[in-house]
Amino acid sequence: MMRGDRGGLLALLASLLLACSEPSPQLAPVAEVARIPDLSELDPGFATAVRDAVAAVERDPSSGAAVGALGRLYQAHRYLDQARRCYERAAELDPGTAEWPYYLGFLAAGRGAQGEASRYFQDVLELRPSYWAARVRLGNALLAAGDFDGAERAFLAARSAAPGAPWGELGLGKTARRRGRFETAAEHLRSSLALDPGHRETRYLLAMTERRLGNGARAEELLRGLEEAEVSNLDDPMMEVVLALARDTQSMIRNANQRLADGDHQAAERLYMEVLRLDPDSYDAHLNLGVLYGLADRNREAAEALERAVEIDPNRADAYALLTIAYIKTGRAEEGLRQLEKALEIDPDHPRAREILNSLSGDQALPG
Repeated sequence: MMRGDRGGLLALLASLLLACSEPSPQLAPVAEVARIPDLSELDPGFATAVRDAVAAVERDPSSGAAVGALGRLYQAHRYLDQARRCYERAAELDPGTAEWPYYLGFLAAGRGAQGEASRYFQDVLELRPSYWAARVRLGNALLAAGDFDGAERAFLAARSAAPGAPWGELGLGKTARRRGRFETAAEHLRSSLALDPGHRETRYLLAMTERRLGNGARAEELLRGLEEAEVSNLDDPMMEVVLALARDTQSMIRNANQRLADGDHQAAERLYMEVLRLDPDSYDAHLNLGVLYGLADRNREAAEALERAVEIDPNRADAYALLTIAYIKTGRAEEGLRQLEKALEIDPDHPRAREILNSLSGDQALPG
């Protein structure tokens, strides 16, 4: 070998050795990528759970199970972007586990990305063909995307996999309705209702279908029982694991109430707002925020919170009574007195309403 060739070979070998010695580029740890910015803003119990889950990831960043467990915790508490990042990493680390694409499909469907959701659910079924809940969710995603043939195949497969459950027939009924095949839709929906007579969605869709077919009396009969019907949940063990992690918002409200009673308004407000992030329709959280804002003389905010409480449950006197004060303090005395009247109509002996009534001067008598 000539000297020049030997020199070139040595240079090549040196460059290869250097390349091998350089560390390969690493992705940022998922605990950093998916971190909640400020845990101090959260309910202490949840903050501790997040810290523990993040610590587990940091101890073993290559564990798909640890990363996925953090994702479940985030999903259960509606930190959906953080959950998605965790599941994506978990799927990279543990590609043979069906849970991670399943949760990614669920999240994708929730934000309207039905094509993406369909692909994830198909991945789940390749990994676990027996998990028939994924066939139902696949059918729903395909139906929402306008793929009626694909949806029908998915729902037929779901019906075969779980013949005693209503979901396959329900999905076939919804698909037939979208195709304009109302006789076929009615047959499937009747079969679904026979499997689960209390199912609210099936009952409503069948009523609308019967009405479309000219069966008005049957439609009205179905609608009369609608309020007593239930919102049935899909038998879905994977999602049940997530739901089991959700915090008890009533305990959080009790904690916030104690903070409010102790005078720690900032902590109480954070907790009430966290409850509303988890449950936007919490009457108690809106009501107690109204109390907090009233104590802080933030009367416009108090009025807004109490108005929302009234929207959620118009049959409870508490919010009307407190709204009386908020309206009066914001220069809307006449509206305030109308709220007091409503409170007393609901509960003539309501202590707060009676106290407000007794405190009003003679020229602020109730309208009427």
